[in-house]
Amino acid sequence: MTRSQKKILVIDDEGELIDVLSTRLKSEGFEVDSALDGLTGIEKVYSFKPDVILLDISMPGISGWEVCERLRADPRTKNVKIFIITGTRDLKQTKKAGADRVILKPLNFDEVLSALK
Repeated sequence: MTRSQKKILVIDDEGELIDVLSTRLKSEGFEVDSALDGLTGIEKVYSFKPDVILLDISMPGISGWEVCERLRADPRTKNVKIFIITGTRDLKQTKKAGADRVILKPLNFDEVLSALK
C-alpha cells in the first residue's frame, strides 16, 4: 500500500491539534478524517475504514484506552493499526489495550510521519 492510499483517522478532543495534523498529513498525501471524542471515533472507524488511527487517551466520554480495547475486541477492526498519542508514557496500559505504538505529546510531526511509513 502506498502512502497516498493510506487513510488516517485522528481521534482527539483538541480541535487545533486535529486541524494541524490533518493539514500536514493531507499535504503528505494521506486521506484524513477526524473525531473529537471516542464514541464518534468508533463510529467513524466503521464508515471511514482507516489504515491507522491516531488516538488520544484523555477525552470526554470514553477514554482512548477504552476505544482501543473495543476496536481490538471486534473482528472487523482488530487489525487496524492504533497509535496512542499521549503526554505520559504508560507502556503497560498500552500493551493491555492492544495499541501498536505510543507517540508522545507534544507531537513531533516527523516522528508521526515516520511511524506512519
